[in-house]
Amino acid sequence: MLQTPMMAVSPGWTWESWLWLVVPIAIYCVVTLFLFAFGRADEPGSLVGFFFRQVADSLERATGFPGWAMAGALTGLLMLGIAVMGFYWDVAWHYDFGRDKELFTPSHTMILVGLGGLFFSALVTILFASIEGVPTRFGAGPVRVPLPAVLLTILGIGGVAAFPLDALWHEAYGVDVTLWSPTHLQLMTGGALATLAVWLLLGQARPWARPTALGNAIHALAAGAALTGLSIYQGEFDFGGPQFQVVFLPILIAAAAGFVLVLARLALGPWGAVKAVVAFLVLRVLLGLMIGGALDHTYPDFPLYLPSALLVEAAAAWLGTRRRLHLGLVAGVLLGTVGMAAEMTWIGLTRGSTNWPLVTLVEAVVLSTLAAVGAAVLGVGLGRAFPERADTDTDGTGKGRAGDFSGVPVVALALAGIALIAALAFPVPRRVGDVDATIALQRQGDLALVDVTLRPPDAADDAIAFAVSSWQGGGTRQADLERVGPGHYRTTEALPVTGSWKTVVALLRGDQVMAAPVYLPADPEIGAPEIPAVPSRDVSFVRNTSLLLREQHSGPAWPAVLAYSGLAVLVAAWFALIAYTAVRISRRDDGGPRQGWDRDRRGPRQPETVGAPSSDGNGAGTYKPVSAGWYQTQG
Repeated sequence: MLQTPMMAVSPGWTWESWLWLVVPIAIYCVVTLFLFAFGRADEPGSLVGFFFRQVADSLERATGFPGWAMAGALTGLLMLGIAVMGFYWDVAWHYDFGRDKELFTPSHTMILVGLGGLFFSALVTILFASIEGVPTRFGAGPVRVPLPAVLLTILGIGGVAAFPLDALWHEAYGVDVTLWSPTHLQLMTGGALATLAVWLLLGQARPWARPTALGNAIHALAAGAALTGLSIYQGEFDFGGPQFQVVFLPILIAAAAGFVLVLARLALGPWGAVKAVVAFLVLRVLLGLMIGGALDHTYPDFPLYLPSALLVEAAAAWLGTRRRLHLGLVAGVLLGTVGMAAEMTWIGLTRGSTNWPLVTLVEAVVLSTLAAVGAAVLGVGLGRAFPERADTDTDGTGKGRAGDFSGVPVVALALAGIALIAALAFPVPRRVGDVDATIALQRQGDLALVDVTLRPPDAADDAIAFAVSSWQGGGTRQADLERVGPGHYRTTEALPVTGSWKTVVALLRGDQVMAAPVYLPADPEIGAPEIPAVPSRDVSFVRNTSLLLREQHSGPAWPAVLAYSGLAVLVAAWFALIAYTAVRISRRDDGGPRQGWDRDRRGPRQPETVGAPSSDGNGAGTYKPVSAGWYQTQG
């Protein structure tokens, strides 16, 4: 863990801090100018139209994707990158230093700009699509509106709306530092699902793209961004301060792997799951270097996912990808069992040893498998937006069969959603066991070795985690408790017990999530008294949030009921819109060739037909130019 001074010295916000926001936007502007300078558009029109056609032409020649889709996708990836950097920075700040003294900190501003930038991404998509004359189902006059742009706008609105709602939540219940409050979940989910909207932009354009190596790399990056987005809920565990049952971690990993990696295999083809994981690892390593390196905060751990990707590839190699329901079921079972074991081994190596008693291990396997199967089936369902060339039509009409979602019956998708929800809901309840302890300290200046004697002596025998943790003193520290006798444990290293540090003994076993105080400073702003570091103290374990969330206070029940109910309705609506977008995209009547339309991406095209019968039925047709690079068959 990060080694830091004993006293929390907040670095403050300097002008250099704002460079993390300014530099990516500046790079975006410079790259746009380069794309304009090297474009080869020669169609007459307005200066504004000429600018966009130049940029679109450069993007198409560089990536092989239609310019409108690539421009929107790259802008969306940039905005989501800014948002996720701000998010992890903000979480690390709270773990290391506690509450913010300002509202518009660089990290908060990055989250707001990133999520608000989804509007800009949607606008860029619509502008390029309109200037290029892309045929879309929605629009008015010359305005063309690809469906993923609508999805980006709605998700951006939902994410940004979480900010004022979060202020109301804090007013009702005090300041909290949990990621899983309803307003934080709304913000996180808006950003996480926006990665799918960006990916769908490329899926919408993919059937008429001729990807270059760069285009394929960006497509893989979109898949890696989706895996990064759906892994954001693991932040409770990535920073080493979980407030919920530990069994949530393998469930969340299995769910993210099942959904994204199976979808990546369908969208990117052979080795697509591995490509998505490589992109994820690059993103998370860069993010870790920013948070734990350049900014000197606690380094956020992350899952490996590579064993899971290889399992998905093995399932696809065995079953193929045409029987998609079978692929989802088999891949989900493999991910929830073998994949979960591999991921937990990686976590044990990177985050310290973790015991998994047999009962808890069985529970983890069952729930992880349920989550992985449900998520994988939903992933192959969404794969309808990414059909294989030879498997585009399921019945020869291009519209799929009634009651079918790319080979996955709707009832199977409904059951998959129920299974995923059940797996996530089962570990939500948290209890406190009847455990007392004598906590003694062996002082070493500002540090102390912590000695714990449990009553009953076997209270930690079936613990998943039993350690002493310190945070908010300018970093985080953790030390394992080694058994030195029956019910008697001692830390392997000294931990801070002065200044602004908060140090507790954490005991997690089954559905019990408990803690006992070692040292907590006084906090006059919230009226919390000091719990001093005394030579010896008899104490009972309490629910860990009683110590981790001292800023919280009780309030009326109705805001919580309204917040969680509203969140459930909002997330359900978001998923429904994603499903609708995938269906419309799969029918190829939005954003691509329709009634003989085709996109000329690489200069003049010889007459040919794509997606429409030719005038003589033999693949030869006569084209007339209609708008920037678009042609329509005659005859």
